[in-house]
Amino acid sequence: MKSLFRATAILSGSSAVSIVLGLASSRVLATILHPSGYGYYGLLQSLVTVASLLCGMGMATGLVRLGAGAAKQNDCTTMASLCGGAWLLVALLGTPVLIVFALFRASISSWALGTPDHAGAILIMGVTLLFSVSMNIQNGILNAWHRVEALAKYGIVNSVINAVTGILGVLFWRERGVVPAILASAILGWAASRYFLYRSVGAVRIRTTFHQKLAAARKLLAFGAPYTASVMAGNGIQLAMPMVVVHLLNADGVGYYKAATAISVGYLGFLVAAMTQDYYPRVSAVRDQPRLLISIINEQHRLIMLLAAPIILCALALVPYLVPLVYSRRFMPAVDILEWQLIGDFFRFSSWTLSFAILARCKPSMYFLTESLSGIITLSTTWIAVRLFVLQGLGIGFIVANVLYCCVVWIVLRRELPLKWTAYNRNLLLASLAAAFTIRLLPITPLAHFRTLIALILTGAFGAYSVRALWSEYQEDRVHNSTSRPTTSLPTANLPVVTGSEAEV
Repeated sequence: MKSLFRATAILSGSSAVSIVLGLASSRVLATILHPSGYGYYGLLQSLVTVASLLCGMGMATGLVRLGAGAAKQNDCTTMASLCGGAWLLVALLGTPVLIVFALFRASISSWALGTPDHAGAILIMGVTLLFSVSMNIQNGILNAWHRVEALAKYGIVNSVINAVTGILGVLFWRERGVVPAILASAILGWAASRYFLYRSVGAVRIRTTFHQKLAAARKLLAFGAPYTASVMAGNGIQLAMPMVVVHLLNADGVGYYKAATAISVGYLGFLVAAMTQDYYPRVSAVRDQPRLLISIINEQHRLIMLLAAPIILCALALVPYLVPLVYSRRFMPAVDILEWQLIGDFFRFSSWTLSFAILARCKPSMYFLTESLSGIITLSTTWIAVRLFVLQGLGIGFIVANVLYCCVVWIVLRRELPLKWTAYNRNLLLASLAAAFTIRLLPITPLAHFRTLIALILTGAFGAYSVRALWSEYQEDRVHNSTSRPTTSLPTANLPVVTGSEAEV
């Protein structure tokens, strides 16, 4: 538990800085660009992200799944082969993707942006995605070696880069500055990732043959192809939602949706980072040990709920004031979307705790099944909810989709493991949901005028309980570690020390 607290604390500090910078950047961008321009910015970002998933072919995640165990055992030869195979795939896959962007830029513009008038921007986005893929590979190598500190530092630097490039771009050129800002952000982000990789892991010293790299590339592709299909069917749909919204509604609707999503994702960014960069490597390392895996799943869920519940409730209490503060009063329609998304976050984090375990434990085909169902559920619930409730339907569809997805991953994982939530985890989730729905429904009750006060009281109560519970667990862990230490002094063994310089970069 101590390592979990430490990793979460390190990544939380990094993400806290990222959140503050993101909020400051969003305020400037929203004020200058207005909803339609802000929506255009979000559409381009979604295009690059989705295209990077396709071009990246799951290599960053594959490096963690296939390399975390090797890195833990100091098997630098295997790591060098895996990293060399990843860079080989970048070269083989990146070139045709760039050609497709060049040849079909007008069609891609119509599909992604709702108009063929931005073909030039699409061509630049093709270059951007190559830097994004390379940056993800480098972060994957850091993650496989479990270099939490380096990833946290990179997260801060990258947030500064994103904020500065975005603000300067729109300040000087307004909407025309969006494209160069996104390109500059990707190039500088890649350079920063490269720097931290060399500093933390080092330059390659073990030389691998082309056949070793090719064999590693095949392993990565064997994992990455179904994984990418899974992500595109599931999380890829979430990332592509701005492009769906522009066809369901309009550019203003995309702006409101991006504003709501930026808050619902950004304010808990440290938990996402902790799950990706700490939790996933740990469950991957014990994927063949069911009892230990179940223990880690429950441990992670308990920590996530204790940390997330007070933050979600606080955000829910302050939503009517938060949206105009972060953006402007032009973005007030985003409030209804955001309130439902915040409640859906409880189910989202519960389902992510399970889905990472599925990714680590189960066959790629099973992960593909769960993510495919997630994509179908997301599109269906969004389409139906928007038809019924228009803009607010984007939030209602979100919570319904996450409830259904949580049920799906639970059923799938139960087929692999005798998994049960602890009574503590069940009660904590139910209490959090009861408080969240109470806050959401207060405006339609006689207590509507006291909504914010009641919401803050509930937030304070959950916050106090979470702090007490976390502190108690931390103290128990310290006592356990101190009592489990050997009482006799042992000589230091001449064990090999990993400097990281033997890993492939």
